[in-house]
Amino acid sequence: MTQKIGFVGLGAMGLPMAANLLAAGFNLTVYNRTASKADPLVAKGAHRAVRAGDVAHPGGVVVSMLADDASVKALVTGDDALAEHLAPDGIHISMSTVSPATTRELAEYHASHGSVMIAAPVFGRPNAAQAKQLRICVSGSAEAKAKVKPILDAMGPEVFD
Repeated sequence: MTQKIGFVGLGAMGLPMAANLLAAGFNLTVYNRTASKADPLVAKGAHRAVRAGDVAHPGGVVVSMLADDASVKALVTGDDALAEHLAPDGIHISMSTVSPATTRELAEYHASHGSVMIAAPVFGRPNAAQAKQLRICVSGSAEAKAKVKPILDAMGPEVFD
């Protein structure tokens, strides 16, 4: 697999999730506020981005696993404006557990900027993420969900629509 994807958020959940994508053969560019958290992935072939927006390219796919609503909002609409970097037709897979209101707001923001958001919160703890045993709930357009299914499958055995 040579698809290029970006990943933002390499904490206790994000690091093993990103490692599984790298192991599955994806060409991965990663970003974390604490740059050293990317070191294990870079040692295995991932590319390190200097800024969060640098993980995205027009028409590409970016996965985020961040702590809360505010962090996801800042990624999508802030200085790095992920929604704009992905346009046209790029997909943001938000795997954080955030409020339904934030999900709707960010999906609308993406749409207004020519990109798409897939909400894909996960069930599982860091050990489940490491073992590729996450349960993933996904919502968004059918076309976008079909495009990202191989990415989700690399992180867990069950994807629920």
